[in-house]
Amino acid sequence: MGVGWEFYVEELIKYEISDPSVILLDNFDSHVSDEGVDFVARITNSLVCPLPANATSVYQPLDVGVMGTLKSKLRSLWLAEPKTAKTAAAKRRVMIMRTIAAWDEITEDTVTKSFEKALTIDGCEVQV
Repeated sequence: MGVGWEFYVEELIKYEISDPSVILLDNFDSHVSDEGVDFVARITNSLVCPLPANATSVYQPLDVGVMGTLKSKLRSLWLAEPKTAKTAAAKRRVMIMRTIAAWDEITEDTVTKSFEKALTIDGCEVQV
């Protein structure tokens, strides 16, 4: 189990859960190992349910439709830009500006279609 995951659960998640809860975990190895599931359940006093593998498009359609598009645009912009920032502050500013530029390239149609896909139930599409 990863140190980052352990820190996230102990220092962040457990303070956000006050009532009996179900925590859904993606299929990342450190999340769904027996050790990882037991750890999260113990620290948060919650029922932990790993999601099936390769189900992101069903359970997190915006992750695929919108965030996947955003990440692709970020990658393209990063590859195309000159690497001139030297300090951490300058690098953060460049990253922020790149994210704004990438977001501005995402069309309203992309976001709408992602929501429509997320809201389709038994073949009945909800209009957004």
